[in-house]
Amino acid sequence: MAFAKTYSAQTKGLNAHIIDVEVDLSKGLNAFSIVGLPDKAVEEARDRIGSAIKNSGYTSPKSKNQKTIISLAPAHIKKEGALFDLPMALAYLLSSEEISFDTQGKIFFGELSLDGKLRPIKGTLPLTIAAKKSGFKELYLPKKNAQEAALIEGLDIFGVESLEEVIKHLSKKRGEETGEIYPIDVQKKTHVQYKKTKHALDFADISGQETAKRGMEIAAAGKHNIALFGPPGTGKTMLSKAFAGLLPVFSESEVIETTGIHSVAGALEN
Repeated sequence: MAFAKTYSAQTKGLNAHIIDVEVDLSKGLNAFSIVGLPDKAVEEARDRIGSAIKNSGYTSPKSKNQKTIISLAPAHIKKEGALFDLPMALAYLLSSEEISFDTQGKIFFGELSLDGKLRPIKGTLPLTIAAKKSGFKELYLPKKNAQEAALIEGLDIFGVESLEEVIKHLSKKRGEETGEIYPIDVQKKTHVQYKKTKHALDFADISGQETAKRGMEIAAAGKHNIALFGPPGTGKTMLSKAFAGLLPVFSESEVIETTGIHSVAGALEN
């Protein structure tokens, strides 16, 4: 029995925090617990991990007489969602000495299905930014999220489809035993593509409202906030629609910031 640790992260608002995934095994009656303020989705990972490990060709923790403790640290941050499935499964297999690889500089995200396949996650962009800031060099996550993560430069993004594929790529022990090596290609950098938008209204189409139009032009030029108020029917909605045509194209940093909001909300198309 041994101790092992992998790394993941948790979104909090539009930011993310690195989470240490620690696993300790000891002799005793079969028990499996997850600590560190897990929500229901994280607690249910015990069943997903057990089935995914079994269906990937390894021994499920439920079939052994041992006590398994998984700690998600720091403990004061509430852990939400199923993105910890992959790092927990890998940490368990490392602790049980069924696989071996160097975990330093590597970070993992992904929800496991019962057959070991990886499902896409929310919040990929802020998770990737946090990984880069923390000095990680390699990031492993579901293949459907790889293109989004590749918006961020400075670390290698690996899009994977299953637990077994990650193990075949990383595990030195498996390679020594079988001679099989399955390298996963690094995801190519995702470049921001701009599309020209045709606006239905322009300020030239609006008669009068000179003061309002002047104020909105100043707001657009200086990137200021603006508030429109007045009784119904005075043209606020029409001015707002025309105002969009004055705004400049987003810079790359603004694209990433805006995409991050959609990413956390799960509103991006995979």
